Amino acid sequence: MGKIKNETLRKRPTAPLIFKKIKDKSPFEIDGKEVILKFNPDIKGIGNLFKNNEVEEIIKANDSKLTKMFFVGTGGPFKLTDLEKTKEFGGGSGGSGGGADDTAVTESMQCYYNALAYHLKKPLNSKNATEKALTAKNIANKVHVYNKTTKLNASQLIEAHYKPGKEKKLLTWIEFDDKGQNVYTKTANALRKHQRWSGVPHFHRGSPFMKAVYESKALALDFDKKQEPDVRKAPLSGYSDDKWNPGDIWMSTYDPDPSNSKPLDFSKGGKSCNLTFEMLKKAVQKEADNKKLLGVSLKKVESNATVTEYNLPKREQNVNVTLKKFRFGQTGDFFNSTDVYLIFNQKEMQFRSFNSTKSWQGEVKGSFAAGGKIGGGGVNFYCTDILHRPIGTTNEDSLKWSETRWNDGLFSNFHKLYEKYSVHSNNAKKISKKELLTLKEFKNQANSYMSKGKNAAPAFKFSKYMGLLMLESIYGKSNPRLKEWAEEVLRYAMSNIDISSYFIKIE
Repeated sequence: MGKIKNETLRKRPTAPLIFKKIKDKSPFEIDGKEVILKFNPDIKGIGNLFKNNEVEEIIKANDSKLTKMFFVGTGGPFKLTDLEKTKEFGGGSGGSGGGADDTAVTESMQCYYNALAYHLKKPLNSKNATEKALTAKNIANKVHVYNKTTKLNASQLIEAHYKPGKEKKLLTWIEFDDKGQNVYTKTANALRKHQRWSGVPHFHRGSPFMKAVYESKALALDFDKKQEPDVRKAPLSGYSDDKWNPGDIWMSTYDPDPSNSKPLDFSKGGKSCNLTFEMLKKAVQKEADNKKLLGVSLKKVESNATVTEYNLPKREQNVNVTLKKFRFGQTGDFFNSTDVYLIFNQKEMQFRSFNSTKSWQGEVKGSFAAGGKIGGGGVNFYCTDILHRPIGTTNEDSLKWSETRWNDGLFSNFHKLYEKYSVHSNNAKKISKKELLTLKEFKNQANSYMSKGKNAAPAFKFSKYMGLLMLESIYGKSNPRLKEWAEEVLRYAMSNIDISSYFIKIE
């Protein structure tokens, strides 16, 4: 779909439409999520610039280093160029990413381009990276791409780019720039330069071979669940495939038939030597080092492709993580939102309910977009395993933990925790004791909480109470392992924990 750019404002009356949407509290789309925005009150007159369609002044403000963050709102602040170019702004129909079918097309097409890059043994350009070249028989047997259970070939993928209604989303990946590069060629060239494998590796997207790779993770997870609580490695919250390895596609020199090659030595009989996550992680790293098997995470390349390695034996991401402070919401006002923020030295993490009175979880916040999530079960796992203080329960078996469902009998403890952490020394926006509400006042505020013009008291009480219970687990008693806890929680949320396996990301 792409983002709103300066030219979007110049070509059509986009600015007044943005003004109207903000005025009407109509949601925008940012990274696949609907977000209600408002103008940054610190930028004087910014609303009028949009209302009056003063395009060049808007662009000047957006490009200014001093006023870089342009909009503020839920999850913000955001820039103008963070907004998705949805259909109403002249973009393609559908949401960010284009849905599962479009993902299958883009990831599968990337497999063909990658195979072509290794086959030609030189950088791709507009002359030799053509649709015709992609159908060549000498690379077709190196590409194993599936959508659900159906194998896709190059001609089917190319045709998918031109389906009515999908041109805006998919053709942006294949349009060449002035250097003869498109998204696919940039990605393929970056991969081949970074990973100098001999011959033409096999490339997999959703194939039986790729599924067999992830079966090894499932076996390790099953094994992990059977261990005693104090030695388990995986959090309760499922430990998804992406948390173990977010490879969208995999490259390999092995026989693409998994019944012959048995990638990562998987075994349904439970006899694999890689049943523990530690052994499995070492196996993935060894296969990558030997140029035999590698997971590749794909992001849409906007300019020059970069390759980053994750989960190396010697950690390079989130090396030195510390928990600095916490904060109630973005402003520090306890009754202004349902969330609690933990402030790390590198990132911030928002904790809130993602489904009214259930699904309490944490989400890493970066400058422009969310940076990963961790479920409540995962947070509790680390609170229990490292701090020995479960969230809201005395049960130290993480597999039996569940969220604390709200009932009004909890108000007394809710109020006590509110009093404790509103004036706590680690609260980045702490208040004085004389500003604290009485229990009666506290109940009235909580029971009258409103969001978007609607009563949202049940969500507020559940979400905020869960956040306070987490703070009690963290700060209730002094713990010398708090730094370790902070590292593990942030690494998990960002697919960068110790049991996550090696992969590369191209973006």
